[in-house]
Amino acid sequence: MEKRQQRWYDADPVLSRAIAVWEKADEELQTICAEYVLDKLKDFDFKMSLEDQYNYILRRWYDKNIKVSHAMEYIKHAPFELRHELALDIIEYIEKMEEENK
Repeated sequence: MEKRQQRWYDADPVLSRAIAVWEKADEELQTICAEYVLDKLKDFDFKMSLEDQYNYILRRWYDKNIKVSHAMEYIKHAPFELRHELALDIIEYIEKMEEENK
């Protein structure tokens, strides 16, 4: 049996759930969530370059939206504690927004 390669965010079950919830959200909510992540990262002394981000074929769900793509790259390179905190925030925010829109 062939073993499926683990995605970078599957190493943390909370982050994996956050990404799954984010992916299933509608496009507008995905963008709002990305803006939240990018704003939240401004509060931390965390900087990285996105210059090499698009040296691949855009095939992932989050590559369709530049803000979501940038937010995912920042999360990918953030320290574990920050990544985990953002994951919890993403889940809470999306679930709250979806409940309000019912």
